[in-house]
Amino acid sequence: MKKSLLVILLMAIVVISSFATTKIIQVNVTDTTGVPVPVTMTMFQVRNLIGVTFPANWESLRVYQDGKEIPYQIDDVDMNGHISGPDILAFCATGPATIKVSDDVSVGAPHYPNLFKVSKNDTGGYTVSTVNGILKAVVTDHGLINITKFGKVNGDIVDQIGIARINGFPHSTYWANGKVGGNAEQTSDAFKVVYMKILENSPVRLTVLTKLEALPFVGVYQDLITSIYPDGDVLVNTTFDFATYADLMKLQVMITHPLSNLENASDAVHILPVFRRLIWADQQGISPLEYWLQRNAIMYVNNLPYIVFPISSNMKPPYWGATYIFASEENWRSNFSQDLGLGVAEILPHTAPLYDNYSKWMKGNTWVYESQEFRDGQFEWTPGEFYTNPITESILNPSNTPAQWAKLAIHYIPGDQVKFVRLYSVYNAKSITKAIQYLIQRTREFRSVKISK
Repeated sequence: MKKSLLVILLMAIVVISSFATTKIIQVNVTDTTGVPVPVTMTMFQVRNLIGVTFPANWESLRVYQDGKEIPYQIDDVDMNGHISGPDILAFCATGPATIKVSDDVSVGAPHYPNLFKVSKNDTGGYTVSTVNGILKAVVTDHGLINITKFGKVNGDIVDQIGIARINGFPHSTYWANGKVGGNAEQTSDAFKVVYMKILENSPVRLTVLTKLEALPFVGVYQDLITSIYPDGDVLVNTTFDFATYADLMKLQVMITHPLSNLENASDAVHILPVFRRLIWADQQGISPLEYWLQRNAIMYVNNLPYIVFPISSNMKPPYWGATYIFASEENWRSNFSQDLGLGVAEILPHTAPLYDNYSKWMKGNTWVYESQEFRDGQFEWTPGEFYTNPITESILNPSNTPAQWAKLAIHYIPGDQVKFVRLYSVYNAKSITKAIQYLIQRTREFRSVKISK
């Protein structure tokens, strides 16, 4: 009788399997550098692509490239212990890939080896490294990433990936009486930690989940999904959530000290495409290219100009101390040491919009390079020089009185969100020219991912 029951069960499984349906998702990836391209999508997206009524067995999910199975992971970003919509499917590819999901309940989950080792350190954070020893990093108790080894280079390569800088008026009563009160500024390393967790599963990347309250800005939260890849990429998804009213003058994401604290990197330069807009150039009635030519900071690669200058120089700005400020976001920027053959870059997922309306543009995201920090986001303070120059005198209201501060501040209300997606990349190149060529290619690769049924 027991043998008969077993046979019946086996036959049932065979019958079910023979009628199993497989759904397929196509992922187009273009890779010219040979460095695997990060691919991510939420399980909401996966579900919608295969059909919301399809009875998927998620353990059957597989990813293939060139007909071969490649590792993937699903990050439990809502930390509920099972697969749900916000969770992130992640894998890396060097060409077109296929995701397959079946309704066959007999298929079990795959098992891929982890690429990272994690150990607790004595500062309240974690020390992490790839199993092959190529990359090492420290995850601070606030979930920020310091890269301490890449390839043959050991030391302080780049600090505080994921850090934010917030400035504004934490005791503002603007919505009641139009007044903003005293000003304050703080960065993520001093925010209140709500939680910080490193996910154990790392066959593709090591993911850190962090939630910080941006005190003294009560009710403003920074949510971070930070993923370290073994090839030196760090993908950071930052969401600022507003649970209350907030009046801010700065809301910026950053990295600090890229190569500037590293021994034997005294030759390091800052490189990026020429800005589409730089207010200092506009005020002088010249182009951004002419502005940097005046400072002997232009290098041509394949007949295109790029800004190149020593990372330690402020390049004689017309006013204020930042090397550049009130500058358009471009596709990428990097610090690079030819002596070490090492660079640290910031890459944007999309080309940032550039509005004809100056006021609208100034209320959006711009780039700052100051104090060895890549600052990226909203910056509303304006100098007196704006109002003595005919080009900028009418862009915004002067900011030298509290009454004017209230007009310049960005007024957030409960339920507002601001999101940043940035790829920070530690990479190798043999020369400045090779670094520029690599970053052009890497930007295209990062943006090449297209997902369809």
